[in-house]
Amino acid sequence: MGTVERMVLIPSAVRDTQSGAVTPERTRNLWPRVALATVLIVFVLLGVVIAVKTPAYESSDEPGHVENVETLVSGHWYGMRSNCQNPCSGNEAQQGPLYYLVMAGWQKVAGVSVHAPFRGQLSLGIFFGGKEWFQHHSASDLRFLLWLRLPNVILGALTVLFAYFSIRLITAHLWTPVVAASLVAFLPRFVFLSSFVTNDNLVALLGSVLVFLSLRYAKVPSPWRMAWVGAVFGLLITTKLSTLTLGLAILALACLIPGWVRRAQFAVIGLGSALVVSSWYLIQNTVRYGDPLANTATIRYLTKLNGLGGALGGAYRVGDPLRHIFVSVPNRILESFWYQSGWNRSHWSWEVNVVITVAFVCALIGLVGRHIERRTLFSLGALSIAALLSVWVVSFQTGTYQARYGYFGLVAICGLAALGLERWRLPVRFLLPLVGLIGTVVTIQHDVLAVHWT
Repeated sequence: MGTVERMVLIPSAVRDTQSGAVTPERTRNLWPRVALATVLIVFVLLGVVIAVKTPAYESSDEPGHVENVETLVSGHWYGMRSNCQNPCSGNEAQQGPLYYLVMAGWQKVAGVSVHAPFRGQLSLGIFFGGKEWFQHHSASDLRFLLWLRLPNVILGALTVLFAYFSIRLITAHLWTPVVAASLVAFLPRFVFLSSFVTNDNLVALLGSVLVFLSLRYAKVPSPWRMAWVGAVFGLLITTKLSTLTLGLAILALACLIPGWVRRAQFAVIGLGSALVVSSWYLIQNTVRYGDPLANTATIRYLTKLNGLGGALGGAYRVGDPLRHIFVSVPNRILESFWYQSGWNRSHWSWEVNVVITVAFVCALIGLVGRHIERRTLFSLGALSIAALLSVWVVSFQTGTYQARYGYFGLVAICGLAALGLERWRLPVRFLLPLVGLIGTVVTIQHDVLAVHWT
């Protein structure tokens, strides 16, 4: 339908300037925004409940993440010190600094004083299936920790918001962006992750920003748009090195340009921008540890802390690569993508994970036969594959790998599912997010509120 026809047919579908009445067209546009606001409010409420009701440091690696923040707040730079006895630095000292700089800056602005590193005693209950990792939780520790936990809930909410904005770029369906945002917001693993102190939350947010910028680039490719994509990739590198697989997505995005010479130019622009943004961190690693990625120092450091998952504190090795690639890693992704909390001791049964995975795959199958711009599908697919690939890459370095390592592509993955669900009637499209919401509420009750914390 042409522009003139639309102007003729829908004068009643805009606000009546004389009466000031809200017309049906404006109402139709309003309800998705109301739904998005509701999703955000519910997400924040769930995150706050988890953050407030979970005792201090009862989340995987939270003590190490907090120690990095407190080291920076105290005016020092954290680092791997493998030449001294544990504890001499936190168990997350190998991580990139951007997240901790953001949290330290917030703590400084909030005027919260430096907190001593947490050295709690392990609970004997962990050897008998208990959910409590530490003994004797401190109320003062929790009051301090909330200053750091609650901003992480905000990071999660921003990720949900960028999921909405990203998918709104590529579809004319008003409700599809809301479905995508709901899929992200009500993924139980993501809700729990957003309630605690962990650099995964900034990784997820920057990943959502990168998806948004990548889709803008895919619509109208230009050197500047590719440079912005590369710059955010650089920020991700300075947050967590497991995001390096996004370099493959940059190369894929460059292929949207005709001509191999121009493709090479765009790839250099994207990767070069990432290198410029992250160069200070890579140079620092080279000076301190001998190589830009600090790989040798990290392995030595984590082996000493028994942080690689090797047998009896030894080096981590993959015995059967083929079984590892095609069986072990997919199974780990299946059991940890949808829900995992605490010190990774709380998770859903294999059967529940399979059912939800099948439902999600059915949503993706809905993409078949849909008239969706190829550039869009290609971009979202490349970002999703690069994110999931990171889990396989990390799995060859440590036995503690989990699906959350690929959460920097969560918005791309959920965006594809939301587009696949467009073929269904509106209520059906929200069934999967509704299942996630119900699952989140149930797990909060079972793994947070019903636990007798000492």
